[in-house]
Amino acid sequence: MNVNKILIFLMILSILGTMFVYSSLPEEIPGHFNFRGEVTRYDNKISVFFTALLPLAIYILMLFLPKIDPKRDSYEKHKKAYDMTKLIIVLFLVVLHWTIISYSLGLNLNIGHFVRIAIGIMFIVIGNFMAQVRQNYFFGIKTPWTLANESVWKKTHRVGGFSFLIGGIIIIVSSFFNGIISLVSLIVAIFIAAIYPIVYSYIEYKKISE
Repeated sequence: MNVNKILIFLMILSILGTMFVYSSLPEEIPGHFNFRGEVTRYDNKISVFFTALLPLAIYILMLFLPKIDPKRDSYEKHKKAYDMTKLIIVLFLVVLHWTIISYSLGLNLNIGHFVRIAIGIMFIVIGNFMAQVRQNYFFGIKTPWTLANESVWKKTHRVGGFSFLIGGIIIIVSSFFNGIISLVSLIVAIFIAAIYPIVYSYIEYKKISE
């Protein structure tokens, strides 16, 4: 089990910091935002501990999953990609948590702008390492066709890495626009990053199986 002590320290510090500022929070804090960054739901402030503990829960889960994966040997081959993914996801969740706290304490933040930039950066980082990911059942682009054929898996993850990179850039750019342009940009980014690699894996598998 490869534990990142610095990351553990950061998560514990975040939890302790949350406990410290808890009494200063209003009784209700934002629980959901739309793509414009507008608050669409408020929750009781006790919910702040959910977002405080979520990074640690996700990190522990990602440490545990390789132990039960039938293809656990793959994790040694893509160790750098998996470690970097754990890092960027945890950092994103910690930043999102403190963004919500800062907003709740009255800091004038454009949540939509800030979160989209953070998501875009996360996509770009993950995309840069995606080609290293080897076949497994928990991590990567898992479709019936990538799991059925190792060659399709490798090709899909090379294409997927580029798709995530492009999608991340589009998401960052979309954060500087409002209205229909922003919404369309987000839809295009999601299609490129999430849908296209799935379609590609099917097409590649059909080529091989014919």
